[in-house]
Amino acid sequence: MAYTVKDVARMSGVSVRTLHFYDETGLLKPASYGANGYRYYEEPQLLTLQQILFYRELGFGLKQIREVLSGPGFDTIGALESHRKLLKQNVARTRRLIETIDRTLEHLKGRTTMQTEEMFAGFHVAAGGDRFGEHVRLGGEPNDCKVSGRDTGGAMCIFEFTGSGGGPRHRHHAQDEWIYVLSGEIELEVGGQRHRLGAGESTFIPRTVTHTWVRGGDGPARILNVYQPAGNIEEFFRALGTFTDTPVHEALSLDELRQLFQTHGMDLTGPPLYWEEYLAANAQPG
Repeated sequence: MAYTVKDVARMSGVSVRTLHFYDETGLLKPASYGANGYRYYEEPQLLTLQQILFYRELGFGLKQIREVLSGPGFDTIGALESHRKLLKQNVARTRRLIETIDRTLEHLKGRTTMQTEEMFAGFHVAAGGDRFGEHVRLGGEPNDCKVSGRDTGGAMCIFEFTGSGGGPRHRHHAQDEWIYVLSGEIELEVGGQRHRLGAGESTFIPRTVTHTWVRGGDGPARILNVYQPAGNIEEFFRALGTFTDTPVHEALSLDELRQLFQTHGMDLTGPPLYWEEYLAANAQPG
């Protein structure tokens, strides 16, 4: 049985635009094209899409997924068994966290006495690690979750980002943000005012205030981003992390980019810092 691209989008939750992108980049080609140019998918393509989604959940980039799926030794059954093993490990980790939460609740309600060490059972993130092992990358730069909104009941979340900038100017509808510089330097714009921060310095950004930043030195900056409450920022970063082969500003139209920000509780308010200067410096004569 053949399915249209809209059928596949409805069944899988993957947008039509993303399916078009997968086709254009060779990651997932349809079984056939109709005389009207419509894409048609059959079971082998649906199984491939399932593999793509599994690998995305496990933190693979699109380039890595293409290399795995196109490899001569790729085996669908073996891949599914591997996915199952990894997911079972994640389930076990989640169970440990739930047990820790339950013991903490019983302790706080006075029903049991909890040892101090038990409060941190199942909750350790190593250096260079990510809370859930996702290792989301924004424009190829690591943005690791250290504390998730799932850990705090939505009260807050913390990320460690290493890179060259914080994207376009934007503001959060209902989130305060705190930026702490671990290493390097950044130039930060908050409410139209510029600040330069070095290692050990920080800035608090109240909700609804427009802001952005870029690195201030030659190398990348490493910062901690704290968001309070957690809101939808984790889902936003995961969405951005899907654009591994094509920059998000090239893959999406400006309206689509605005909508992406709106969907996750933010307004896109302007270009990145120094973008106007960059365009002027690289403008073609005439």
